[in-house]
Amino acid sequence: MQTASRITNFFLIALLWLASGCASDRPPSGGPVDATPLQVLFSDPAPSAIHVSTERIQLTFNHDISVRQLLNTITISPSIGDYDIAVSGRKMEIKGFKPLEQERTYILTLDQKLMDNNGRTFAVPYTMAFSTGAILDNEAISGTVIDKECAPAKNALVVAYAERPENSGTGNLLLREPDYWVQADGAGAFSLQHLAKGLYRIVAFHDQNGNRRIDAATEEIGLCSRAIVSTGSSDLLFRLSKTSHKSENPPFSQTGKVTAPAETGTISGSCFTSGQYVVVEASSLTASYRTTASRERNGSLHYSFPALPPGIYTITAFTPSDGKKPDAERQWNSGSIEPFQPAEPFGFYPEKVTVRPQWTTEHIDIRITALK
Repeated sequence: MQTASRITNFFLIALLWLASGCASDRPPSGGPVDATPLQVLFSDPAPSAIHVSTERIQLTFNHDISVRQLLNTITISPSIGDYDIAVSGRKMEIKGFKPLEQERTYILTLDQKLMDNNGRTFAVPYTMAFSTGAILDNEAISGTVIDKECAPAKNALVVAYAERPENSGTGNLLLREPDYWVQADGAGAFSLQHLAKGLYRIVAFHDQNGNRRIDAATEEIGLCSRAIVSTGSSDLLFRLSKTSHKSENPPFSQTGKVTAPAETGTISGSCFTSGQYVVVEASSLTASYRTTASRERNGSLHYSFPALPPGIYTITAFTPSDGKKPDAERQWNSGSIEPFQPAEPFGFYPEKVTVRPQWTTEHIDIRITALK
């Protein structure tokens, strides 16, 4: 009996030991969830490296990622052609099928929408540049992208096409692969960095299907007022629209032809531009009103809406590119992708303007970048 009792006790002790050992391997229950944004902890080549000769690009993240997520969010500019991506936990490796070009600056960009295996994303898009030569290109082009209502176009894509002898002129940009691209931030601001010095055609668009290609038939597109943009430019403005490859054609009610409520309000201000005429539009959710400002003897461009129905308005303005005095129904030309035509110079007041009965709101001033 003692022998059986000792055997029973031995098995009980063994079971308790195994149970305690298994318990020690389990992660502690509860505790805060790791909400640290996705980050790149290491890269090879290193950021801003020169004389790079490797055919592999390696990144280490702070969280586990998947190949599927990377395939939809990674871009290398200029293109390195086809490549393979291998992922192991937090490590990623890209291997190109052909050697990198000599004396070129390459930019690897990871879209802000890239998610790790638990859905965490970058706080801002990740960009890393390196050069196969002795010099890292450091030219830049920057600006702002807004939507149809003049709110920041968050995460809009901005692409740049280099102007070279072999592709200058009226070549269809929809058939070309962009030389560079960048994602706008939450304020709609963008900065194309590490560009080769030169001239570019710039297009902003809402990448609705996530393929980083412009679809003029279905996606909102925006052009600035310059056909060709030189590196160093920093004041570009793009307004996205589903009809931006054609002329804008919004609902329109002309001031003076609309029966306003008994009590109306007034908005007035000045426009700053080099043009002779400016068309100013006050738009609410239900109607749009336009007026024309002509340059006065003292050189100023003053406008006024003397009888606007009460409401909240977005105030925009544009300069007719033909320099002629516009008629009452003149609409802003938002440009064209094919054939390529820049948008007319455009500006807007950055805040919504409230119109109250028998109330005058002054100094709603708008600055319009001149056509170059």
